[in-house]
This record gives sequence, C-alpha cells and structure tokens, in this order.
Amino acid sequence: MGTDISRRGLLRIGGGLAAVTALGGTLAACGGTGASSGSSDLVMTWWGSDDRHSAYKKALATFTKKNPSIKVKPRYSGYDGYFDKFNTQVAGGSAPDLLQMDTALVASYAKKGVLAPLDDYVGKSLDLTGFSKSLLAAGTVDGKLYGVPSGIGVNVLTINVTGLKKLGLAEPDKEWTWEDLKTYAAKVYKASGGKVFGVDDGGGSTNQAFDIFTREKGQNLYTAGGKLGYTEATLEEWWTYWAEMRKIHASPGGAVTSSAHNDLTKNAVVIGKGMITFDSGLTNSSGSLTGATLDFIPTPQGSWSGAHEGNYVNGGVLLSATARSTHIADSVKIMSFFAQDKTAIEDMALLRGIPPTAKARAIIAPSLAGNDKRASDAAAYVSDRVTKAANALAAPVAPPAGADQISELLFQSNLAIAFGKKTIKSALSSFFDQANSILSSS
Repeated sequence: MGTDISRRGLLRIGGGLAAVTALGGTLAACGGTGASSGSSDLVMTWWGSDDRHSAYKKALATFTKKNPSIKVKPRYSGYDGYFDKFNTQVAGGSAPDLLQMDTALVASYAKKGVLAPLDDYVGKSLDLTGFSKSLLAAGTVDGKLYGVPSGIGVNVLTINVTGLKKLGLAEPDKEWTWEDLKTYAAKVYKASGGKVFGVDDGGGSTNQAFDIFTREKGQNLYTAGGKLGYTEATLEEWWTYWAEMRKIHASPGGAVTSSAHNDLTKNAVVIGKGMITFDSGLTNSSGSLTGATLDFIPTPQGSWSGAHEGNYVNGGVLLSATARSTHIADSVKIMSFFAQDKTAIEDMALLRGIPPTAKARAIIAPSLAGNDKRASDAAAYVSDRVTKAANALAAPVAPPAGADQISELLFQSNLAIAFGKKTIKSALSSFFDQANSILSSS
C-alpha cells in the first residue's frame, strides 16, 4: 500500500543486496555497467503484479503516441530473480536502458557505475516539480540523483477499525507517543475481556518500529560507513519497553509473534488476535487479507526531551537509467512522463505506492475509496509532517549488505526474550557481537 517495506520485504531485498555484493568484481570488470541491449528500441524493465504490468503498458502506449520516435520494448516479471537477471545482463553487456530500481539497492548500483546520474536533465527534460528534497534523497547517492521516486513510502501502523468499534473504542490520535501506545493497547486487552491484544510485538520489528525509535533518539539503524548506528542503551530501552508491553498483555507472547513471522496470513490483526500491527501489506493492489475496515496511523513519537521526528519519506520504487545505455535522454523523458503526465498518473494510481507529489495524489483522489483512500491520506499526513518538522533527521542511508541477517537477528533475539530463553542483558551482548560480525564479513 506504499508504506515502508515490511519485515518480509527487507528479507527479500537483502537477497538483492547480496547479489550486488557478490557480483561486484564482475560489474567492475565490465566498466561498472552494461551496454544497451543492442536493439534500436529502448528496453524498459520492471517487476510487479499483473495489475502493475497492465498499467505500465497502458501508460507507455500513451507515451509512444505522444513521442512516436521513441520505441519502447517492455520486459517485466515478479520480484524474485529480478535483480539476479539484471546482474547477469549487466555483466554480459545486455542491460536494459530504463529499469524499475529498488531504493535499498540504488546506492550499491550507483557506486559501481551501473546507473546514470540524472542531475543534468533536472529542470530541463526531467520535470520534478512537486518532489520534496527528502523524497528525492531516496534516489540520491553521494550528492547525485540516480533514481526518480515513483511513490511515497512512509512508516505507518495498520489499525482494525471494525474491531475497535466492536470494543467501543475510538481510533488513537495520530499525534501519539510510545507511552500513549502502551496505554491504548492495554485498554484494548481489557475491553476485549482478555481475548485480543492491542498491538503485535514490535520488539523484533525493524521497519515501522525500531528504525523510527532509533531516529527519535537521533540515531539510525546504520551509518554511512555500513556500521550499526545505534547504541546498546537504545536497544536495551527498546526491548525493555516491549517486555513491559507483554507483561501487561498490551502485546502477545512469543507464540503468536513466532507464528506470524514471515507469514502475513497469521498476522495478529488478520487472525483477530490484535487490533494494531507494525506489519505493512495487509492491504495492497491485490486486495486485503482481512475483511475489516482498516486505517493507518504514524508510528508513535518519542515523548522525552529532545526527541526528533523519527518518521521519514522514502521513494517506494525508483526509475533509473543504466549508464552505458544509448537511450538515456529518452529514458529521462519517460521518467518525466510518469512523474507529471495526468494520464500516466491515473493509469498507475496506487500500483507503485502512494503517488509522490501533491499534484499526483490530487489527480487520483476521486478514484480512491475505502482502505485505499485512508492509506493515501495517511501517507500525505506523514509526508506533510516530516516536511514541516524542524527536528527531522535526514533520510536514512541505504542498508548495507548483511542488513537482512541483522533484521532476522533482531527478531529472533526479541523472541528469545519473550520466551524467557534470554535476559535482555544477555540478548544485548550476543546481538551486538553477532551483528558487528555480520557487517564486518559482508
């Protein structure tokens, strides 16, 4: 639904990161990039659902009518294997000219010379009117733009509005804190007679949860140098908070949390065991996993003195051009078309996430209803708040190789605490030892 990637998304993206790292020597050996496909046509590739494929093709048909001299050959697939295939094409000199790029991978490819910088086109053939600086940061590496965001990714929690109404509870306020979440979640458990937890256990959740908490502390998950960006004290405070949440039954114990790991169909909200979840993806372009009315709310804020705005806006997916393509100028025209053309914006709707500009969101607003409309409104709310916040941090750096393993380590460590197999102190010691080892060997 255009929110930041879920835990499953991070694990999936980690595989792409590993592939980029493993092929580093090969990419460098061929000049850091792949040549054009050899066809006179511009080759564009993307991943996604059948609905996304159809929307891209429909929009491209409109583009070619307006630009008959530019012939586009589309190639598309699912996400699995997408970047493995791209790496093979780069190494073999047959890379596509224009591709849908993952925000988690853009830095790796840009630094290896695979992607073309776009700065010389901005304000000319590349119209980025309405794109905020914080959003463009998602495609910016070392001060240069290598990808145009296709949608907004924001951090939000998903709320079961239907279930809350049955319990006689109003939705929580958007401007809530972690202490407010604790109070509210405990209230849900009490109102349900001990049958439903307020929120799933976020102690092992990176996205929508710990990453925001670290930023509220003025830290990040990772430094620009690929090291852990937070202290033991921050993680200890985080795990202590969730231990208290489990103790007062605001969050479920280890059994429910473990069952839902990497399986959204067993998510606490989906199975009726919880009212709020940190997991995204319960509703998307393919439909909803629950028949309940859902709403979306920002991740809680820090209530302590000096707390930063922890939320941020990322670029969802990007459009990037390959550096040795002979069609870079034409690829840029296509990027600009998707960013600004009314027909293209209507065709894509929410299929690449929440549209990245206020103009685009206004164009599709009349066609949205239900969960889709509430998701779009929530993304706009978070985006506006981040833009106006004087205490917001810069957008986080792209995760380094090994981030997927550390995300899993965080989850399993929190689970060990929940099951009573480890104390918080012992979990902290082993976590930092293992995490630092992962990063040093990746």
